[in-house]
Amino acid sequence: SKSSVATEDPLEEEEEDAEEKEEKGRRKRGRSGKKGNSSKKSTPVSTTKVPTLKIKLGKRKQDEEGDESYVGTDRDSDAEFEQMLQEAEEASVKDAASDETPVGEEGVPEAPKKKAKTKIGNKSKRKKKTKTTSKFPSGEGQDGYETDHQDYCEVCQQGGEIILCDTCPRAYHLVCLDPELEDTPEGKWSCPHCETEGTQEQDDDEHQEFCRVCKDGGELLCCDSCPAAYHTHCLNPPLTDIPDGDWKCPRCSAKPLKGKAQKILTWRWVTVPDTKSAEEASSSTTKKKRPTRTREYFVKWYEKSYWHCDWVSEIQMEVFHPLMIRSYTRKYDMDEPPKLEEPLDEMDTRMKRIRDFSINEQCLEEKYYRYGVKPEWLIAHRIINHRTMRDGTMLYLVKWRDLSYDQATWEEESDSIPGLKHAIEYYQDLRAANNFEGTRKKKGKGKKTKAREIADEELDPRLPRRYTPPPDKPITDLKKKYDKQPDFIEQTGMMLHPYQLEGLNWLRYSWGQGTDTILADEMGLGKTIQTITFLYSLYKEGHCKGPFLVSAPLSTIINWEREFETWAPDFYCITYVGDKDSRAVIREHELSFDESANRGGRAGRMRTNNLKFHVLLTSYELISIDVTCLGSIEWAVLVVDEAHRLKSNQSKFFRILASYNIAYKLLLTGTPLQNNLEELFHLLNFLTPEKFNDLAVFQNEFADISKEEQVKRLHEMLGPHMLRRLKADVLKNMPTKSEFIVRVELSPMQKKYYKYILTRNFEALNPKGGGQQVSLLNIMMDLKKCCNHPYLFPAASQEAAVGPNGTWDLQSLIKASGKLVLLSKMLRTLQ
Repeated sequence: SKSSVATEDPLEEEEEDAEEKEEKGRRKRGRSGKKGNSSKKSTPVSTTKVPTLKIKLGKRKQDEEGDESYVGTDRDSDAEFEQMLQEAEEASVKDAASDETPVGEEGVPEAPKKKAKTKIGNKSKRKKKTKTTSKFPSGEGQDGYETDHQDYCEVCQQGGEIILCDTCPRAYHLVCLDPELEDTPEGKWSCPHCETEGTQEQDDDEHQEFCRVCKDGGELLCCDSCPAAYHTHCLNPPLTDIPDGDWKCPRCSAKPLKGKAQKILTWRWVTVPDTKSAEEASSSTTKKKRPTRTREYFVKWYEKSYWHCDWVSEIQMEVFHPLMIRSYTRKYDMDEPPKLEEPLDEMDTRMKRIRDFSINEQCLEEKYYRYGVKPEWLIAHRIINHRTMRDGTMLYLVKWRDLSYDQATWEEESDSIPGLKHAIEYYQDLRAANNFEGTRKKKGKGKKTKAREIADEELDPRLPRRYTPPPDKPITDLKKKYDKQPDFIEQTGMMLHPYQLEGLNWLRYSWGQGTDTILADEMGLGKTIQTITFLYSLYKEGHCKGPFLVSAPLSTIINWEREFETWAPDFYCITYVGDKDSRAVIREHELSFDESANRGGRAGRMRTNNLKFHVLLTSYELISIDVTCLGSIEWAVLVVDEAHRLKSNQSKFFRILASYNIAYKLLLTGTPLQNNLEELFHLLNFLTPEKFNDLAVFQNEFADISKEEQVKRLHEMLGPHMLRRLKADVLKNMPTKSEFIVRVELSPMQKKYYKYILTRNFEALNPKGGGQQVSLLNIMMDLKKCCNHPYLFPAASQEAAVGPNGTWDLQSLIKASGKLVLLSKMLRTLQ
């Protein structure tokens, strides 16, 4: 800080200037200020620009009577000192008398109650301001240096040229310091009191000058842990009195969360309980206040399943997850909570699974389903790994139904989680069988598998098994046809059509002959089911244990997974889809029990042939993306759904898939010949490149496909490789299709929104509370939506009548659409 000089009156200044010339000479100063009056003489500027301390010329401290005509020599400092000592003794006697501790009835001193800290705040005064200046005042009677420091020496209580402390309001003469200073020190300087006692804390500057809630001033209750301050009536719930002792604000007293929040599912209003007792509430003369409400958020925790979802107060979310709560409040309407989910219908297929696991539906409905948690998310799909903690607790890595692998969580064995116990038993059986196979494969090599050890009782063959391993050797002849449905299909409770059983026999025979095939049945005849039963028959009869690779469009993989679970329940089927995190979990935990097979889930080569799974479902794109990992596995069978993706040998999918190590290929397509013979040739070339390897010869041989001879020869060539049947050939008892068109009127609400769409009335179509916006980029599609049901538009759905449980009223839902009115009448007649 640069030096500054302040002058109180001309007489003092002249005396001090004379003393300086005689005793010390000119004192070096920083940059001099402008002249304040005629008697002030400027000081030379130091050549070295080093910041010096603040110095000011002050007057002597005024006495209590406010004598402003005081001159430095009019009073004796010793007499004043004696008077101050006497006043201090009298004050200490009064303090001692007032501080006497009150005594109770039994003579026990009562502890004084300390009140929480309060202050008077000012809305406009956010922070204590300190005035500073670098020049002398232009008028007389003004302080030469405007600060909060005292203008007299702390030691001698006299004015004059004083040095200011940078850490407290005290000031000193240079000669009054011990030891005495000759020159003004440079830089930041602390007085002897601050050096010994420490920096003085200014309590008033620690806390805000305004309420954190309403941003207004007044009497504020200060938090003892942070700078926040509140009005007592702004707290939730409000406080009637200042609390005793230390007080923490709601943010500092918020309980820590039990984990890291991953996302907010929904929120609700809750009433804050009144802190008053019943007697206080009844004796209160004030009018009854409206109950205080606050929000609670239903939170899904990071690395924990939906079983651990919990309600968290708004203040906890603001303290521990401010960005998440800010993003959520911007996205959703925070005046009314979201509508509750509709209860499950008895006809819902999910109800069967809930009943199978004996789930208390009513309890889960009230706790989870109505707040956006789907029933499938609470059912364990399978166990993919396990680990033992130091205290002996066994944890299992659970993959949940309809959730990706990156949302798998570690859980303890619990009867409250549906399907978990069954999944653990299946996992233990599968692991025991896999370890037995791995040990037998490595027999004679003097090497043990690196898989985690299983307890001896888990390997006991006398224990009941959930997983049944296949036979070691083939138990049937593939050349022998099935006259009826095999037993392993009967056990599933499903039934094959006769033509599907014929297709199964043809696929089994082709496998036995080593002939790669194309199943080209017309769409809707069940190519997926025939393929699954074919692979399942190879597994159950000991002909092949896999692994089987199925590549299908991403949109149909869910259907493939569902059909595998229905028709082949003993298959361990993996769905290899999702983002890189999900696929890393699959590579690390699902491909093999061997720990060294793929450490850390890296997309590298597999280091073992002892695989954990039987079937792997994946998309066309991931066949190319993860070729390093998937291409290192020796596949027993490849199945390609929608095989017309292979119609060009220049495509990336064709070239990469041809590099895989595959023993047998099966292609599925409903249109083997789409445009020309070249596409058919590429399918055959991928199937058997040794036999179909010259496109020019193939095209010349069938140049005129319209001739009957060439068609007959083509059928003979494709006969061993392709099976194609039409619906008209196999479903002869199916009745002919009949169509009746019934025209219905639009409902009043449909007419209104139909008009809004045609007139492009965005204000009426878009909801007022924000959310999903209508763009009208495709008016024809929007008109179709309106004809189906107006509730497909967000603004119309907000007008819908709501039932007592927060769901749409059924009668209003039907009357809003002309089509539903007709359907309701038809259902009454058709029963």
